[in-house]
Amino acid sequence: MALHDTYTLTVSCADQSGLIAAITGCIAGNGGNILNLAQHTATDIGMFFCRISFSASGGNPGAEFSEEEFKKHFARVAETYSLDWHIYNNAIKKRVAVLVSKTSHCLYEILLKHADGDLDCDIPVIISNHPDLAHIATSFHIPFYQVDPNKGKAAYEADLNGILEEYNIDLVTLARYMQVLSGDFCRKWKNRVINIHHGFLPAFQGAKPYHQAWKKGVKIIGATGHFATEDLDQGPIIFQDVIRVADTQSIEQFIDLGKDVERRVFVEAIRRYLAHAIFLHEGRTFVIE
Repeated sequence: MALHDTYTLTVSCADQSGLIAAITGCIAGNGGNILNLAQHTATDIGMFFCRISFSASGGNPGAEFSEEEFKKHFARVAETYSLDWHIYNNAIKKRVAVLVSKTSHCLYEILLKHADGDLDCDIPVIISNHPDLAHIATSFHIPFYQVDPNKGKAAYEADLNGILEEYNIDLVTLARYMQVLSGDFCRKWKNRVINIHHGFLPAFQGAKPYHQAWKKGVKIIGATGHFATEDLDQGPIIFQDVIRVADTQSIEQFIDLGKDVERRVFVEAIRRYLAHAIFLHEGRTFVIE
């Protein structure tokens, strides 16, 4: 084990006294050195959420950190306080698949941010229901697969799942992927599919949200990064952003301005997932950073 190994621990449970002391004490007692701690108590529902980053290079003198030993000790803490918890070795990168159709701006954004080191993951494959963006995958030296949706939903998604499993994918991202996923697919990949919706959900759902927004005379437009579910455009929201628009601007100008928001929101939603900052409780997200 390298001295610079770092871990992220996430904890959620009913709020109660002594949680922080018990959690941090177990980390320190097992040779961990806390680098960052973010916690939130949702008083409306009495729930506690905590995200801790810690290093294996520090802690009590003579206590050498072991992930397996930590899990054993922390399991006892978890049993005492009824914790829902996960520990992640930050050296193990998530494997992210990008699904696209014909629109390129969100695909370019995730690939460029990844190339710049802003997204800590691996992107081993790009999958599409059209051939239009294959050249982008080639330029980034990433395998590109086109899956034919005309063969029927079940056969199409069987092929899609086959590719995702072949590449050991952890997270599926929909970079303006214009294909409705089935309930079976969404359940199989529950909370592991992030979609970018070119609208400020829950308003203007479905097709042509910018047209809907323009006809309503909105003063701001936005985009929503959310988990995909079998209920179209109704999944738990991860990140949103907006931009102001003028009544003198056209639908085409709305679309052009919206692309910038979509890029930001898409990457920020993915970044939060990779940082293990998203907590889900009864269909609602709590992002703790």
